[in-house]
Amino acid sequence: MKRILSILTIAALGLAFTLPAQAGKGKKNKGDADILATYDKNGNGKIDGDEVEALKKDFAAGKPELKALDTNKDGVLSDEEIAAIGGKKGKKKKKDQ
Repeated sequence: MKRILSILTIAALGLAFTLPAQAGKGKKNKGDADILATYDKNGNGKIDGDEVEALKKDFAAGKPELKALDTNKDGVLSDEEIAAIGGKKGKKKKKDQ
């Protein structure tokens, strides 16, 4: 009986640690809104133009709040990683009329 309780306790603890990690998958980082508010100077909802250079400069300076933006962990912010901050994965293609 003690063995079953031990197994159930271990399973419950594993589940408790796994569920929060799974809950955030597929969603933007919680700090993305703060980063967007900081760097999106023209208020268009995305990081572009001079804003990109400012963000890359601060990333290179080692600001810890920007570390999570490097999703592929290569030490460089790509255009795709920066575009993801505003929730846009790229330009929309025009439909043929």
